[in-house]
Amino acid sequence: MFLFKRHSYIYKWFGSGFGSIFIHIIALFLLFLFIRGGTRGFGTGERQTDDIGIVFSDSSDSFRQENSSSVVSVSDENSPSAELNASSTTSNELHEALESYLPSNEIGLTESSADSGARETINAATTSEANNRTVEGGGQSVGFSGARGVGRKFVYVVDRSDSMGWNGGTPMRRAISDAIASVQSLESKKGASKFQVLVFNHEVEVFNGGTGLIDVNLPNKTRCARFLNSLVPSGGTSPEQALAVGLKMRPDVVFFLTDADEELSDQTLERIQTLRRQCKVQQICVVEFRKSTDPVKKTYRRLAGENGGSYVVRNIDAF
Repeated sequence: MFLFKRHSYIYKWFGSGFGSIFIHIIALFLLFLFIRGGTRGFGTGERQTDDIGIVFSDSSDSFRQENSSSVVSVSDENSPSAELNASSTTSNELHEALESYLPSNEIGLTESSADSGARETINAATTSEANNRTVEGGGQSVGFSGARGVGRKFVYVVDRSDSMGWNGGTPMRRAISDAIASVQSLESKKGASKFQVLVFNHEVEVFNGGTGLIDVNLPNKTRCARFLNSLVPSGGTSPEQALAVGLKMRPDVVFFLTDADEELSDQTLERIQTLRRQCKVQQICVVEFRKSTDPVKKTYRRLAGENGGSYVVRNIDAF
């Protein structure tokens, strides 16, 4: 009888709605405990890799990890980055790698690291491409002995000193042939309008005894070729004087070819750069003739680099 009355009381209590509310509260509490227990153990930056596939990650931690990494990704195994990241690279190897990709004067100039024969091929191809390309917006892209300049007015300053007579005059003949080829490539329809040729040793001689630029036309180019073919190497070397004469003619580009007997002084480089700016010359492009055993003339790199031009070394052993 007692149990029957107790059960009857419980049934009435649940039937009144209070029991249902109580059960829902208990169910919600159990669900809360279940969810809290399921996420236990996941700290900031940790990852879950179970079948559910959910990943918890703190983006700030990931950012710090990526930016602290010392690994450099490269796409070319022959690139300088690949060489520098090699664990076996010694200090000497590192220096050689930098030398093969960077110029020693750190101006952004380039010199081919190929052998002399390959350099000849590269220079010839560069000259041919430059001579046959018209620059957008006016002016012609012109090659000279591997160097390249862009403009309408060009001055060629060519060394004819006694040292250019080495090995029976081979360097002088090459300089003459390269100058003739470049002058012949000048075309008014491609944008070139004026030019002039200067040769120097301890003195300066201007083609046709001129004091200024002359028109790009067939008669002038033909007479200039005859002038160049008449040259004989002799005398000392005075490059600053020759460059000053050429700059004062106010061309867009000065092509300067020399066998670079001696380095240029800092004062000479400063005077040339100042004069170039005053005369509004855009580029001084430098071609250096030297033997494979000759030391590098770093000031001639600077001459080109500080004056907006290209720099090319020609190995006269291969001429």
